[in-house]
Amino acid sequence: MEQLDLTPQEQRTTPATETVSGTGEGGGSPAPEANVTEIILPEEQIENFQLLLPMLTQLNQEERWLAWIDPPAGLVGKWQQHHGIIQHQLLILRSSAQHSAETLAEKALSAGTCHAVVLWTSGLSRHSYGRLENASVRGHSHGVILRQRQTRSQ
Repeated sequence: MEQLDLTPQEQRTTPATETVSGTGEGGGSPAPEANVTEIILPEEQIENFQLLLPMLTQLNQEERWLAWIDPPAGLVGKWQQHHGIIQHQLLILRSSAQHSAETLAEKALSAGTCHAVVLWTSGLSRHSYGRLENASVRGHSHGVILRQRQTRSQ
């Protein structure tokens, strides 16, 4: 079984050729921007394969992991059948009492080992969203939050 190193990049031993950004010296590249997108879907479309296929195909173009956090079980099977995704490129994480979905997403985004992290959730606070944005900057990753539209009675 392959292990995924979710240690944040700044805590890993870095090769001598890697440059450090944010030194405040002129001529450097601009600071990276947060890259988190939230998509709100009606309940009946949270597993809509045809709606999600173009986005998921685009996110699966890099050599780093594509992490899915708490995806609907039916979607995983459909994606693997119809798109032929390579198993070693897809990392499926499930939240638990010990590890919330938001914590898993933050660690995966900040680690630098995932080019994209897709999180299925029922809701996210502004604070959690901000933490995910900061993590996406640290790991040079793209976050996608898919959540179900709240009904008026909720």
